Amino acid sequence: MELVYLFLNASLMALSHCVGMCGGVVLAYCQSKFTPQTPLKAQLIAHTLYNLGRISMYVFVGFLAFLGFHGLLEVLAKAFHLPRMRLQGGVLVGLGVLMALFALGFILRLKNPLALSGGLLARGFKSLFSTPSLPSFYALGLLNGLLPCGLIYWFVLNALSRPNLINALEVMLVLGLATFTPMFIFGTLFGKFLKSKWRGFFHKIAFVLLLGFAAHTIYMGVKMLGHA
Repeated sequence: MELVYLFLNASLMALSHCVGMCGGVVLAYCQSKFTPQTPLKAQLIAHTLYNLGRISMYVFVGFLAFLGFHGLLEVLAKAFHLPRMRLQGGVLVGLGVLMALFALGFILRLKNPLALSGGLLARGFKSLFSTPSLPSFYALGLLNGLLPCGLIYWFVLNALSRPNLINALEVMLVLGLATFTPMFIFGTLFGKFLKSKWRGFFHKIAFVLLLGFAAHTIYMGVKMLGHA
């Protein structure tokens, strides 16, 4: 059931945030890689490959982050002779606080504090925009998945709070699947969702859900600390 709520959360954010933030990439490749003669079937395949690339990168980032994070916890627990449950409880509280801060960043439109200059990514995008091959759309999706994004960071933090790798990957897969349809439709319709009057409404609902999950993560951390 929790994954269903996460899916709803990500879907709302896709309508209010992802289309606006990543829509520029979609518009750019539509303008540079499609021509009036490009068949609709080829365009649909291209949009599908682009979104599959994004999903692949989200899952891969979650995979690396979870393994590295929990490996670090093991090292710290052994190095400082800390009970694993107490250490993980404290970390969950910290993750919950970070999730709440990212949620506030969404609603207040704050500049992403983890954003990088992205020079290497920019060169990658420029190179891929110049080729019309179908595999290049999948590569564009992979690069898009690496762009600094508070929503992705929030889901990675949520994935890190999971008890095992499978659950963590499920969280990142939910993010990818929930954003697939809005981004696919956006690409197909060439941006009509970008001006939707409902974006602000979806944004506010998603903010409440983001805070709710952050509070739940903090609660679970405090609960673990109490039983340690």
